[in-house]
Amino acid sequence: NLWDTNVAPTLVLTQRGARREFQAELRDRGVEVVEFDFLNPGVAADYLAQRGCLRLLWECGGTLAAPAVSDLVIHKVMSFIAPKLIGGEDAPTPLNSLGFVEMTQSLNLADVIYKQVGVDLLTTGYLPCSGGLAHLATEA
Repeated sequence: NLWDTNVAPTLVLTQRGARREFQAELRDRGVEVVEFDFLNPGVAADYLAQRGCLRLLWECGGTLAAPAVSDLVIHKVMSFIAPKLIGGEDAPTPLNSLGFVEMTQSLNLADVIYKQVGVDLLTTGYLPCSGGLAHLATEA
């Protein structure tokens, strides 16, 4: 269970004043809740780095993924592609708008690896801001 602090300490970052009752419930369970006046992926990554967290897993949809990419807090991308089609303006997307309008503006992944997982395809690669796998290995 995500909120079972007997298994592991749990930290929740949230916007100040958001879901007060839920915050109180989490605190009652021993979860550390930290509120921010303005919370975005860059603020979260900076705060966690100050606390000694140097690796983060952003398991998210397109709404959080786009600002995390824009804030340069994502270096490694692991994306599953399923053999399913869905469309329309309200359809879920793995990455919301980055403001790009042409393919020449796209972010090309480096050191890309493909792996079949069941019927899905896992694509793993590194964003340009990371310097690629070799650079990250020297930083570790």
